[in-house]
Amino acid sequence: MSSLDESARKFTEMSRKVTFSRKPIGCISIIFIIGLMVLIVSDGIFIIEPTELGAIRRFGQVVSPSPLHPGLHYKIPLIDQADTLQVSLDTFHAENLLVYTVDNQPVTVSVSMSYRIPEHAVFNLMYQVGRAGSVDIAENIRPVLNDRIMRVFAKMNTTKISEDRVVIAEEIKRSAQEVLNDLFALEVVDLQISSIKYSEVFEASIEAAVKAKNEATAAENTVKRIQYEGEQKVVTAKAEAEALIAAAEAQKQAKILEAEGEARLIELEGKAKADALKLQAAAIRDNQELIDFTKAQNWDGKLPQTILGSTVPFLDVNGLRAESNQ
Repeated sequence: MSSLDESARKFTEMSRKVTFSRKPIGCISIIFIIGLMVLIVSDGIFIIEPTELGAIRRFGQVVSPSPLHPGLHYKIPLIDQADTLQVSLDTFHAENLLVYTVDNQPVTVSVSMSYRIPEHAVFNLMYQVGRAGSVDIAENIRPVLNDRIMRVFAKMNTTKISEDRVVIAEEIKRSAQEVLNDLFALEVVDLQISSIKYSEVFEASIEAAVKAKNEATAAENTVKRIQYEGEQKVVTAKAEAEALIAAAEAQKQAKILEAEGEARLIELEGKAKADALKLQAAAIRDNQELIDFTKAQNWDGKLPQTILGSTVPFLDVNGLRAESNQ
């Protein structure tokens, strides 16, 4: 066999191999194309959650005219980059922050601040604060809030912290709101002081002061009790004295009324006797014969031994005789 025939044979075999392998190569191409399309579609479609707002960057430049709202969005695959930022209510915690009061006492406090990101602040926070997206926002809030907490506590007296806890929280909130709004346009919704820890020395002094106050209160209560008991005795004695006075006054009035009654009775009896005498005198004056009859009736038959005055009792002898004859 010549070299030409050998070459023809080899070419024919190679042609057969190529013809037989066309079908597997076509399947791989189709699979590759489908996978590429799936990758492109999956990379091009993204979802913004209800608690988020977003934006699209292309080669490092923000191409979204305004923040993208929750829903399904599309970007150019492998070229555009989607960024999202949580804008719903969130809470930042400042834990175990050491502060000093105006009387130079160390106090450890923990504060919780609830905040919200308004829509107009989204681009500033995503691309002007820290790195793109929601990265570093908390780390930018931390120094600002810590500074406000320390400034407010530096004006407070340690003994009045518990009493003015609500006032302190409001002051920190107001101060933090001003700075965070100026820097990041954040909206501070609420701020709570979750814990306050005093130094051991201060707590010991407070305990001693409370004990002394309780003892003083107990002593004061004892004095008040004694004073009250004394006042009660005075009131009781006064009441008893007033009762005796009232009883004596009642007896006095009773005797006065009794004497007045007796005097009135005597007066009435005297008046009655006088009236009776007047009536008797009038009757005697009007009946002279009755006088004579009374004299005769009361005469014992004896003549008087002496004659006093010019009046001498005589008997009407003729009358007596006439009566005896009858």
